[in-house]
Amino acid sequence: MGLTRTPFCLETETAMRRFPQQNFNHGVRREHDTRALKRQLVMLVCGLALAGGFVAAAGQHFAAVRYGYDGEKLRAERVRLMREQQQLILQINAATAPASLDRAAREIGMQPARPSQINRARVNASTSDSDAPTAVPAATTRAKSSRARSVAH
Repeated sequence: MGLTRTPFCLETETAMRRFPQQNFNHGVRREHDTRALKRQLVMLVCGLALAGGFVAAAGQHFAAVRYGYDGEKLRAERVRLMREQQQLILQINAATAPASLDRAAREIGMQPARPSQINRARVNASTSDSDAPTAVPAATTRAKSSRARSVAH
């Protein structure tokens, strides 16, 4: 008879025979190879170090990509802020233009200064290090001009 094939398994009529029938090695124990264990530990440590290096490199790569995107956002924001600064400078220049200031002053009831309210500046000859004009108080100017008028008359 022999083997009969079924779809999922093989059936045999006779049991498998092993030679020799009696084994006397049931008390034999395998020796542990310490060199193989050391090699396996070294390979494990090296593999973990390599995997850790890959993880660290991937982390640095993703950080570099993220910093690149952040840099682009900052550049775009800088351009936007520069444009806004230019617009604000134009608004300040328009608001501080003499015609604009004159119109705003008249709207709140201010009037142009009379010549008697304006202090004249003169250069002080005694100061050698500074050529800046010094302001003369209006009362002093009026007193000098009234004396000059009285002398002239």
